[in-house]
Amino acid sequence: MPRDFKSPVNVSPLIRFGRWSFLLLGVTYGATRHSYLQKKEDKTKEVRHQKIAEREAKIAAEKKKFAEDEIKNLDVMFNPPKTVA
Repeated sequence: MPRDFKSPVNVSPLIRFGRWSFLLLGVTYGATRHSYLQKKEDKTKEVRHQKIAEREAKIAAEKKKFAEDEIKNLDVMFNPPKTVA
């Protein structure tokens, strides 16, 4: 059973022009905003990567120190110093 739809209403050219204008303004605003935010993010990205590298270096140094201390402790546990009685 086919459904009968009403014929489309003619939209005023002024309304059509307004819709297209707002659409293009929105796209333009979005592009400029994205460009602005991308530049801002690029600046903070370098600082963030530098902080991450510093933090990883610090963690690696702490791990190395911990491993050295652990080796010394294991050496003392399994090879106790000999005392002369």
